[in-house]
Amino acid sequence: MACFLVALPLVVLLLWTVATQWLYPALVPQQFGGKVLGQMLQEPNFWPAVLNSFVIALATTVVTLLIAMPAAKVLATQHFMSQRLLTFMIYLPFILPAIAIVTSTQMLFIQWHLTGTFTGIILSHTYFTLPYAMQIILESYRKMGQGYALTAKSLGAKPWQILRTITWPLMAPGIATAAGLTFIVSLSQYLPTFFIGGGKIMTLPLILLPYANNGRFGLASAYSVVFLLVTMIGVLLLKQLIGGWHHGLRN
Repeated sequence: MACFLVALPLVVLLLWTVATQWLYPALVPQQFGGKVLGQMLQEPNFWPAVLNSFVIALATTVVTLLIAMPAAKVLATQHFMSQRLLTFMIYLPFILPAIAIVTSTQMLFIQWHLTGTFTGIILSHTYFTLPYAMQIILESYRKMGQGYALTAKSLGAKPWQILRTITWPLMAPGIATAAGLTFIVSLSQYLPTFFIGGGKIMTLPLILLPYANNGRFGLASAYSVVFLLVTMIGVLLLKQLIGGWHHGLRN
């Protein structure tokens, strides 16, 4: 049943992508063809949007992990802040209205000349992806504890040896999960990209949503399929890069 519920929307998307005529009350398209795919591939912003989406999501993932990993390590071992307050601070970006954050950030980025730039979009995406990565990596640090690292240190292991042979293998699954989720969240961002990008940098959500809102379900479905493919490629790539760097414990 669960597989059916997951597969059904994908089947509908694929049908809309190859349908040239699908009128109510037919359960399947009356005519099939590649007209929709041809229109999508001829769109001038198609390939730039695909490339921009992938690059921005990948860069956002890297920036997010660079911030989340050391911050989570410190917060996992601190004792001066209650866990409830810590959880509230991590989830604060979800509590505040996104439109208010984006518009206020836009005013600040205008002064810093970051609007219409990849840097501005990546920084704005990082604000929304950081809580996901922080929560996952923080829990990974808590589960790992400090016992393994302290034991290795007492046996004469250097900090880089502890990181390579103990910390990274134990943390890799959590980091890979955080990276994949960060990539997905960044790839799907619309408001930050629209306001901070100022329409100068096109991404897949900026093209997809107008088609969906205007009832052009064929093109919206085609772009959704491309969106899913880009997401899968990015997540699998990150999973392989991060999850493949195992040393020490696996040996």
